[in-house]
Amino acid sequence: MRRLLDVSLEIKINGILIGVITLIIISLSAFYIYHSGNEYHDNAERLSLQSARTLSYLPSMIDGQTLNDDQDIQNIVEQYIFENNVDFVIVKDRGGEIITHPDPSMTGENEPYTYDNQARIFGASYTERTDMYSEPAIVAVAPIYAGEEARQLRGVVKVGYFESRIHQQIMNSLYQLALISFIFIVISFFISRWFGRYIKSETLGYEPKEITMILKNRDNIFSSLNEGIAASDVNGRIIYLNPAAKKYLHIEQDAEVSELDIYSYFDRESINEKPDTGDNVRYFEKTLYDKEIVVIINNLYEKAEHSGYVFIIRDMTEMSALSNKLNIVESLFDDLRAQSHEYKNQLHLISGLLEMDKYNSIREVLNEEINHLDVYQNEFADIKEERIKALIIAKMNKANEKQVNFEVAPGSYMEETRDNVFLNKVITIMSNLIDNAIEAIAENSGSTVQLYIAHFDGWLEIAVEDDGPGIKDASKIFTKGFSTKKAGNSRGYGLYNVMTNVELLDGHIDLKNDGETTRFIVELPFSEGG
Repeated sequence: MRRLLDVSLEIKINGILIGVITLIIISLSAFYIYHSGNEYHDNAERLSLQSARTLSYLPSMIDGQTLNDDQDIQNIVEQYIFENNVDFVIVKDRGGEIITHPDPSMTGENEPYTYDNQARIFGASYTERTDMYSEPAIVAVAPIYAGEEARQLRGVVKVGYFESRIHQQIMNSLYQLALISFIFIVISFFISRWFGRYIKSETLGYEPKEITMILKNRDNIFSSLNEGIAASDVNGRIIYLNPAAKKYLHIEQDAEVSELDIYSYFDRESINEKPDTGDNVRYFEKTLYDKEIVVIINNLYEKAEHSGYVFIIRDMTEMSALSNKLNIVESLFDDLRAQSHEYKNQLHLISGLLEMDKYNSIREVLNEEINHLDVYQNEFADIKEERIKALIIAKMNKANEKQVNFEVAPGSYMEETRDNVFLNKVITIMSNLIDNAIEAIAENSGSTVQLYIAHFDGWLEIAVEDDGPGIKDASKIFTKGFSTKKAGNSRGYGLYNVMTNVELLDGHIDLKNDGETTRFIVELPFSEGG
């Protein structure tokens, strides 16, 4: 049985449709045959009884006292049989003598009224089924009466239909029905083949077992991913979420997602934004439930018509934190390298002074170095966040390498925060602004970069100012890919990243460019607890 069912989807559909259609045809045919057979028998009984009564009322039958004109009655009976398509008519008189009979040898014979007593005694007309004659037949019996006032029985008339004739009529109808059914089954066969191929094309040629396996494998693969996979229709109704996506969106793993709206989690403008490239892939960054994520979007199509969206959700919090830490470590390595070079020079200087017995000069060099370390401690005493302090020291050493003055404005301070997402974005913003300022004035001897950071009314303010040549096209400065420096693969993303992170933190950024100084002011909502 299992082998019989192990066939293609198309064959299964053909078999099911043809089987159902054949069953319907057989059922309807059986009902039709049963109904037609009863109808043919009822019609035969009705017509035979009607014919018997009609013949019993003919003048040739009721005129006179006896049925004595056999030839006249025979002619009337033959004409009636011919015109009304009955099989036979029997007429016999009151004494039982047969006047007319389908078998001429029976004419003049005497037939007792044993089987006609209802007509003889009660004068009733009726039908019956009998096999008294050459074959089984339906026979109607009607009495023949003479006289108007005192009616006297003169005889009976019998009109019959052979059942073989009725059966032949049923078989003729059955042949016609069988032909029609055969034609209909052939047509149904071609329709079922077309329908099977259509279903096969809708399933991309896959069999049900293959589709089941693909869906199971898809769920297993998507469930094993750390990236969130989501899909929605064009109206935003979610149609699929893998476990990682439910975790990102804070949805219970066993929750029904068909009633959820993707626009409740992501901005409609970000989803419908047209990409800069020729393809449909686009992305945006977002902070969702204290996680920094990037969402990659592509369109779904069904028969070349836009039917929805697919989303890939990635956690950028750890990556951003690692990137910022690497930047800080890289800056610290640069600082150590610069300091190592500087200390080597100082050691050479001290060694030379020792050879010359210039002990006072050695004391002055050491005091100057100690004072330089004290400056670091004094300038950064109010900056409690250690990672920001490390970033500033790294940038200060980078500026010193490029012979650029770097200052932390008096009154700068920052409290500690446990919000790592916020802190990572602040590091990105400060790092890009300071790097841009240092590069802008690196070729101008004696130029200065000044950093100011402080709190006010629940906000954190960051200001980076330089006295370089200024920005000529300030309206495009935050555009992705735009740069005032020489072209390069990594140019044009620094200030764009600054603007992106400021917007993600619901902050503000302002540019003041008067031709003598360039000042970026960033204001961010701040929370110590995160």
